[in-house]
Amino acid sequence: MKFVMIYGASGVGKESVGRELARQNGLHLFPQHLAFDIACAVVGFGNTGFEKYQRKICLDAFRALIDKKVAGIVFTFCYVYPASNYFIEGLFELLNEYQIKADFVRLSCDQEEHISRVTSEQRKNTNKIQSKLYLEDYLNRFDFSVDIAEVETFHLNSTGLTVQQSALEIEHYLAKHQKKTFT
Repeated sequence: MKFVMIYGASGVGKESVGRELARQNGLHLFPQHLAFDIACAVVGFGNTGFEKYQRKICLDAFRALIDKKVAGIVFTFCYVYPASNYFIEGLFELLNEYQIKADFVRLSCDQEEHISRVTSEQRKNTNKIQSKLYLEDYLNRFDFSVDIAEVETFHLNSTGLTVQQSALEIEHYLAKHQKKTFT
């Protein structure tokens, strides 16, 4: 089974690229924001137990997909050091339990492109960041430039790339990385 985590700041295109990567490779897409939305509705963002509940939702979903024997999972995630390490520890435990080797991709784009993506028409009617002001505040409060510790991460700056081109870049990396890992 394949497990690919695409992580980075909100609005860089993780879900769009992940959806294309999953579609092209017969994988299942699971965006973190699904668990985030449920945890917000049940526990409330920032309340005690929020992170624990969000982590449980994700890990339970991964277990269900693994038990269902899907070909693989593309998971999109906003990794914020060090706050997200609690989630990452649980993910690593699950991956080790099922002996799944995961691949990690940190997606980014230049500031002007980031603003353009966040304020695009596609993000209307979602609960995602949709304004330049909110994005700037968000980027000032959280550092998305830190890689997840102890894993090799492929960095992809998708500025000027289409969703399809970005997914293809990730596919090329995964193909090379798999050969390097098993030779």
